[in-house]
Amino acid sequence: MKFFSSLIKDFSAFTEPYNKKKYAYNGQNCWKDIGYNEVIMQRDTAFELSGTGFNLITSSPVESGVTVIGDDLGDITESRKFARVSLVQLEQQEDEQKIYNLIRKVEYVKYHYFPEGYMMRTSSRSHKEAVRVSKKAVKNGISFETAGNLLIKKYMENPAVKAVNVVFVTDHKLDYSKLEALALKGNGITEALNHIMNSVKFDCETCNLKPVCDEVEGMKELHFKSMGM
Repeated sequence: MKFFSSLIKDFSAFTEPYNKKKYAYNGQNCWKDIGYNEVIMQRDTAFELSGTGFNLITSSPVESGVTVIGDDLGDITESRKFARVSLVQLEQQEDEQKIYNLIRKVEYVKYHYFPEGYMMRTSSRSHKEAVRVSKKAVKNGISFETAGNLLIKKYMENPAVKAVNVVFVTDHKLDYSKLEALALKGNGITEALNHIMNSVKFDCETCNLKPVCDEVEGMKELHFKSMGM
């Protein structure tokens, strides 16, 4: 399961110079999930976070926990850029269709994640992610640690998910365009897998996904295998 390996290396190298706060995963220390996407009005909003959110999938070992690069929720006083990157370790799979299905299921987790006072807006066709945090939630002590623990717990409802590290980024000094570029590459990988696993026939030389297949380890082999070549 090496499709996202180069992106994981790039992400680790990019974030390595920045100070990090790390919290081990604690499933008993989760922010409350209210079971639906709460609507937070502007008058009740402490601040908004806007940027990108995406998953990086691997079968290599991941240490479950929450990593914060920049200010925590309780220290933010105005709207700013942010990013949420989830490093998700799946159990080793040999069947490509199962791998693809698991990647899709991991992606769907964000649509079943409803922290109280933390309204997340996202799209199935985009890596964009925006969060509106309520004044009440800040007053009650919401943090990336507790919100992240809840998200990890949601991921791990799937028995194939073995570990998750959720990285929240709010540091002003960070170049968010580079994270957005990583997210776009991740989307390209998932889109290419979607074409291959659904047996979409196309001319490699004219396909707009050719750069992805050329760059990502194992993608060409999977494509040829699916076409019986």
